[in-house]
Amino acid sequence: MKDEASQILEKYWGYTGFRYSQEAIITNILSGLDVIGVLPTGAGKSLCYQVPGMCLPGLTLVISPLIALMKDQIHSLKARKIKASGLFSGQYRREQDIILDNAVYGDQKFLFVSPERLKTEIFIERVKKMNVSLIAVDEAHCISEWGHDFRPEYRRIAEIRQLLPEVTMIALTATATVEVIEDIVENLELRDPERYIHSPVRKNLSYNVLNTEAKKEYLAQYIKNTKGSKIIYVNTRKQSKEIERLIKERGINCKAFHGGMNQKERETIISAWNANEVKVMVATKAFGMGIDKPDVRLVLHHSPPQTLESYVQEAGRAGRDGNTAHSITLYNRGDLAKLHKKIEETYPSIDFLKEIYKKVCQYLKVAQGPCQTEFYPFYLEKFCQNYELPKFKTFNALKNLHKFEIVYLSEAILHPSRLRLRENNVKVLLSNPNLSPKMKAFIQVLLRSYEGLFLDYTVIDEHTISRKNNLQKNQIISALQWLQKRAVADYLPSYQGHTISFREYRYNSEEIPVNQDLYKRRKAALVESIKSMENFLQTSKCRQLEIASYFGFEEEDCRVCDNCTHRYEAPSQTTIMQRITEHLSAKELSLIEIYSKFPIGIRADIKEALTHMEAEREIALQSGKLKLIG
Repeated sequence: MKDEASQILEKYWGYTGFRYSQEAIITNILSGLDVIGVLPTGAGKSLCYQVPGMCLPGLTLVISPLIALMKDQIHSLKARKIKASGLFSGQYRREQDIILDNAVYGDQKFLFVSPERLKTEIFIERVKKMNVSLIAVDEAHCISEWGHDFRPEYRRIAEIRQLLPEVTMIALTATATVEVIEDIVENLELRDPERYIHSPVRKNLSYNVLNTEAKKEYLAQYIKNTKGSKIIYVNTRKQSKEIERLIKERGINCKAFHGGMNQKERETIISAWNANEVKVMVATKAFGMGIDKPDVRLVLHHSPPQTLESYVQEAGRAGRDGNTAHSITLYNRGDLAKLHKKIEETYPSIDFLKEIYKKVCQYLKVAQGPCQTEFYPFYLEKFCQNYELPKFKTFNALKNLHKFEIVYLSEAILHPSRLRLRENNVKVLLSNPNLSPKMKAFIQVLLRSYEGLFLDYTVIDEHTISRKNNLQKNQIISALQWLQKRAVADYLPSYQGHTISFREYRYNSEEIPVNQDLYKRRKAALVESIKSMENFLQTSKCRQLEIASYFGFEEEDCRVCDNCTHRYEAPSQTTIMQRITEHLSAKELSLIEIYSKFPIGIRADIKEALTHMEAEREIALQSGKLKLIG
């Protein structure tokens, strides 16, 4: 089996050897042992279940929290001629029937499932019939109350294991504290698992932090001075567009990437990024899981993330090829104040949760009492405008209602258009002698183009229909709306947004079942997490040591972060002054341009050198530029 794993690795992925603990993890899985793996970002976690999945005779069931990540993995496997499919929110029963039938009766090797699908009757009944050889839980920290992205649906995974008691399980994540690791083992009911817990420290990655009010100026300089691919992380969509414009004004090709983009836009940008047509990506955290470009030389945070877990994962997207790379985080006093403000926005008052729940029920017109699971399209921005609510605080209130399983809030994705025809009403309409020939032909094209329109909602594409009817897309939409007004069709246009569903019961808003003690503990955990981020920003110790300590590891000074550079690698004042002279002999430079040409860790030494050179009248500052005298 071990030799077979190596052969599969080379045949399908083109690698001649394993990294980190991949080989040991795969060997244990093939021996039928449960495994928990905490491997740093870029360590190839997906291969830890994909390679044994190809060795084992049956299906590998992969449970993953993000639709975008699942789609990326499915696309990657299919590109290697490996059969894979996915089951997630936004699909209707007929689509899921086909996917599940292929998993039961076909030769599928991987079935990706979002955690909320695990409890559905359609999945539970089919999974019993599947020849499942391995269960892989990706981003396993989501099962822990104390993980940085807790998902209540992950609690259902242990129930699936009861249906498949003999199947081996592997749990994988990039970052987890000791507390979270124990929570993963307990909640997944792993059986005496083999543990492969790696330090998040990456020896080739230099962590640097700069406290400055001149963020944009430094950002532009560091992007200009760094070769290779670069990622700039920002907090908002608005910032992504502003920074994109700033970088482009300096003649550098870059693209903004954020959660508001549709799937086609995302795929186009990522394709250009992977092909090195775009060297700089300005992104929100939406540009994250599944992004695996090996030659990123710099990850720059315009503002610090909320948690060290998020920071380590984002910064870890640099230097995946093992070569030297840098992480730079810019911050100022205002950023620290914003981090603390986010505590109240992330965990608003219980009264605010009740208020949002009440308004959502009003907005979606859902009556109190028992209710069937129905997915309501939900436009957060429109909802907030309608009730004059703060967007970030409202979104977090909904996320907390989701965590307590009071509502289900889906990811914000592009939901395709869907159509269902009412059979009897269609027959009546087609028999109407006054029906125009164009409308009759239009309905017949629909029936020929899509199967099962009378059975359930079916995904349609207005652009394809327009070509078949030789009409404009807006004419197709008008025709579908015409049919809907006459109760002939149920038409759901495509939209970019969330869906909301209720967990079998619509409560009185004053009686929503929120565990207030648990809510307070979660809020206190966030306070501690933000303190850890603050400590990382302000520490004078080795930054890799600070990260390692947070995750329960002991390390030696890395000698490559800014603090270590200051302590161990700072050049002499003479050398610094010589280099300043060399730079200024080429052209006049601003202070920020000078600072940006040296490692961040020796800023104090540069300042001292500049002060000395100015006192000796070797340099002068005129009109914002430094120049040599004489």
